[in-house]
Amino acid sequence: MKLVRFIFGFTIVLILISCGKEPIADFTWEPKEPKAGEEVRFTNLSTDATSYSWNFGDMSIGDDTNPTHIYERKGNYIIDLRAQNGLRSDEKTITITVTD
Repeated sequence: MKLVRFIFGFTIVLILISCGKEPIADFTWEPKEPKAGEEVRFTNLSTDATSYSWNFGDMSIGDDTNPTHIYERKGNYIIDLRAQNGLRSDEKTITITVTD
């Protein structure tokens, strides 16, 4: 009987998870052409997400909704945002160029 209740409960959880909306990851940043040492402000435009995971491309990560970040050196950085809602997730990846 315990196994039947477990299976029933697990099935209900899976149904509830599958009924949720898919998150859509999206963001912008300012300034568009940042300089080394300058603060970059990321504005999260994601929808239907409850948590966020940022990779700033320079070995730094974060989980703030709208983070800021400073790149110490010039170069190209791949920024990745993962927006999650339960087991569902979406990612947006862009490359920014930081100048002197």
